[in-house]
This record gives sequence, structure tokens and C-alpha cells, in this order.
Amino acid sequence: MQCTGGTCIDLTAAANAPLTMTGGAMLIDTSADTIMVIRASDTQVLALSAICTHDSCSMNFDAAASQITCPCHGSIFNEQGAVVRGPARKPIKVYTASLANNVITVAT
Repeated sequence: MQCTGGTCIDLTAAANAPLTMTGGAMLIDTSADTIMVIRASDTQVLALSAICTHDSCSMNFDAAASQITCPCHGSIFNEQGAVVRGPARKPIKVYTASLANNVITVAT
């Protein structure tokens, strides 16, 4: 696996199987953040902070609604990181992510 410039996720590894299908998502822990990586399509991946800006709870991905949801107080964010429903008022951080040769690279 070749990877430079970030956190790398090898899609051939069984542990990363959720990201091989559109709508799949996984949490990736880095030294600076917990990142929600989402397989948006065959060719597109998204990466956003999985930590709610309201009260720092770890969030989940709702594939059916294409939203990131906070189980603590009900905040909802879209796939671009914007607040859809509060109490959160600030968007979540969006990371640059790319997919090539069965490797997802998240610029961290």
C-alpha cells in the first residue's frame, strides 16, 4: 500500500470492509481528531470530524439520510459539515479525502 501525506485506509483489509460499499462509514482515530470517513459513491469519499461541535460527543452516520447525527442532544450535520439541526451552531471540520488504488487517503 502506498500512501503519503495523511492517514491511509487500505480497502483490501477486512477491518475496513464498510468503506468498500457506497453508504459505508467508519470512524478513524488520529492524534488530533476522530474522523468519520464515508464512501459517498464508487469514486468519492468524504471525511469529517466525528466530534459534535455542541458538546463533543462522538457522532454516527445515517446512510439513509446522508447525515451525521449526534446521539447526545440530536444535532444533525450534512455531508459538507454544515449544521442541519441544532443545538450545535458551528459546522464540523471537513478533511480532504481521496481514493486511488484501493487506498483512501485523508489529509490530516
